[in-house]
Amino acid sequence: MTITESQTEKADLKRLPKRAFLVGALTQFAVGLHAPFLQAYLIDMQEALRGVQNYIEQGAFRSVGNFAPTVLQPIWGATSDRVRNTKAFVAFGTMTGLLVVYMFLWAATPLEMIILYAIQSILFSIQIPTWLSLVGGLMDETNRGNELGKLGLATNIASLLATLISGFIAVLPSLVPFLRGLLGGLGPLFFPVHLDEQAFRVAYYGPFFFTAIVGIVASLLSITIKQHQKQGDGPRRFPPIHRLLSQPNDFRRFCFIAVFFSFAMSLAWPYFIIVQKTWLKNSNLEIAIASAVMTLSIIIFTVPFGKLSDRVGRKPLILLGRGLLFLVPILYAVAQNVYYVYAANILAGFCTASGMNAITAYIYDIAPEEERGSHLAVYNTFTGVVYLVGSLIAGILGQIILQTLGDPYFTVFIMLMLSGILRFFASFFYLLVREPKAYSSTIWLELRTRLPGKRHDRDIV
Repeated sequence: MTITESQTEKADLKRLPKRAFLVGALTQFAVGLHAPFLQAYLIDMQEALRGVQNYIEQGAFRSVGNFAPTVLQPIWGATSDRVRNTKAFVAFGTMTGLLVVYMFLWAATPLEMIILYAIQSILFSIQIPTWLSLVGGLMDETNRGNELGKLGLATNIASLLATLISGFIAVLPSLVPFLRGLLGGLGPLFFPVHLDEQAFRVAYYGPFFFTAIVGIVASLLSITIKQHQKQGDGPRRFPPIHRLLSQPNDFRRFCFIAVFFSFAMSLAWPYFIIVQKTWLKNSNLEIAIASAVMTLSIIIFTVPFGKLSDRVGRKPLILLGRGLLFLVPILYAVAQNVYYVYAANILAGFCTASGMNAITAYIYDIAPEEERGSHLAVYNTFTGVVYLVGSLIAGILGQIILQTLGDPYFTVFIMLMLSGILRFFASFFYLLVREPKAYSSTIWLELRTRLPGKRHDRDIV
C-alpha cells in the first residue's frame, strides 16, 4: 500500500459527527453536576436525621446505583437494535433519567432516597447501552479506539467543568436566594425553604436543578444526530442473557473473567466517601476537587490510550488499568489528609482511561454489528449484578465489624484493605482475555520507540 492510498483510506474512515460530541459532552456535564455528591448528600441526610451513619444504607445506595442502571439494559439494547431508532431511546433515557435527579431534594429519609435513586438509575439505563450502540455505528472498526478516546476526552472535560462548578455552587450561599427570587412566585416551589435540621439540602439545590435543565437540552439535541442505517437483513431477535452467557465464546469468557474483579472493586465503594466526609472532614468543594482531579487524569490519558489500543490491542490496556487499581483503596485506607485522596483519584483516572475504553472497544470487536447494543447491555447487567452483591455485602459486613469492634475508623480501614488485596489477585484473571485479531505492534515495542536512542520505523509498502 502506498502512502497516498493509506492517506486516502484514512480519510474515508467514518468518524463521529460533531453533534455526537456535543450530546455526549452535555450528558456527561449533567452527570458531573450531581454524581460526585450523591453519597455525600445521603451522609448529610443520615446525620441530620439520626446523628450517626449507617453502613448498610450506604451499601444499599451504592448497590442500586450500580444494579438499577443495568437491570433493564438487555431490553433497551435489544429493542434499539430491533427497531433501528436508537437515538429515540437515547433521548428518552437522557431526559427522564436526569429530570428525576431534581426530585432527590424531596426525599425525606435515606430509604426514600434509595428508592428514588433506583428509579432514576433505571430510567437512565435506557440511555447507556443505546448511546454506546449509536456511537458504535457512527465509526469504523479500524479507528474505534481513537474515536472513543476523543469522545472520552470531550465528555470528561465536560464532567470536570461541571464538578468544579457544582463544588463552587455548594459554597456560594447567595445562589439559592438569587434563583428563588429570579423565579418569582415559582421560586418557593422549585427552591423551598427548609428548617435548620434540613438546611444541608441548600448546598445541593443548584447541582440537582441544573442537572435537570442540561439533561433536557442534551436529550433534545440527541434527536438531531444523523443515525447510519445498520447493515443486515431480516428481523432482529432479542438475544437473551442465557444464550449470550451459555455459548462458549470470547464474550462469555470476558464476562466471567470480570466477576471476581467487579466484586473486589465494589467492596470499597461505600467507604470512599466516608473517608472524605468523616475521616478528613472534606467540604463539598474538596470532594468536587477530588472528583475533578480524577476526571482530569482521565482526560490526559484517554486519547493516548485510545490510539494505543488500536495499535497494540485491547488486552494490554485492560491489564494495565485493572492491574493498578488495587492501590486506590489502599491509599484511601492510609489517608492522612486530602492529598492522599487526590493521589488516589489521579491513579484511578489513569486506570479508568486505560481500561474502560479498551473494554468497550473489546466488546465492540467481539460482538456482531447488529447486536452490539445487546452485548454491551448484557455485560453491564452481568457486572451490575456482581456490583449489587458486592456493595450489599460490603455494607452488611462493615456494619457487623462496627458492632463487633465498636471502632468506625478501623472498620473502614479493614474494608478498604480487603478490597485492595482482592483487586490485586483478581487482576491476574484478565491474562485469560483472548484478542479476536492480531495487531500491528505491541506495548513493549511502543515503549521502545519513546525511549532515548531507540526508534522503530514501520515500513510502508
